[in-house]
Amino acid sequence: MGDDAMGETPEAKKAVFRRLVELYATADVDALEALVAPDYVGHTAAGDRDWAEFRQSILNFHQLFDYSPDSFTVEDQFVDGDKVASRMIARVRNRETGEPMSMIGINLAVIRGGKIREEWNTWEVMADVAHSNDAGSDSGSLSVRGASKSA
Repeated sequence: MGDDAMGETPEAKKAVFRRLVELYATADVDALEALVAPDYVGHTAAGDRDWAEFRQSILNFHQLFDYSPDSFTVEDQFVDGDKVASRMIARVRNRETGEPMSMIGINLAVIRGGKIREEWNTWEVMADVAHSNDAGSDSGSLSVRGASKSA
C-alpha cells in the first residue's frame, strides 16, 4: 500500500490533526478515539498524560469554557516525516463570567497510520485578553491539561 492509502501523506496527516480539533470543540471524545493511538503520550507544561487523561482534560475544559463547533482555527501547519506542527487560535467563552477568551496554541504531533501517537502543546491567552486581566498577571499561559477534575 502506498502512503496515501495508509493516510501517511502530509495532507492526510494535517487532516487528522484538524479533525482532532473539530472533535475537541464538540467534546466528542468517543469519536476522538479513532484518531488517538492507545499508547498515546501527551506532553504539556502540567506534565505527561495518557489517552484517558487527555480525554478527561477535554471534558474538564468543556466545564470551564463554552465552545462552538468552529472555536478552533488552524492558522498554519507544517509536516516533516511523522511530525505535524500546527499553530491555531481558540475562541471560547468563560462559562462563569461569560467573557470571551482567545488563545493561541502551538502543537507538535507525531501521526502514524492515521493516529496521533504523541504530542507536545502549549497555549497562551492572547494579549488583548491577558491585558484586561484584573489580577494584572503578566503570564498568559494556560496548560491544556490544567483544568482540575473538580471543576
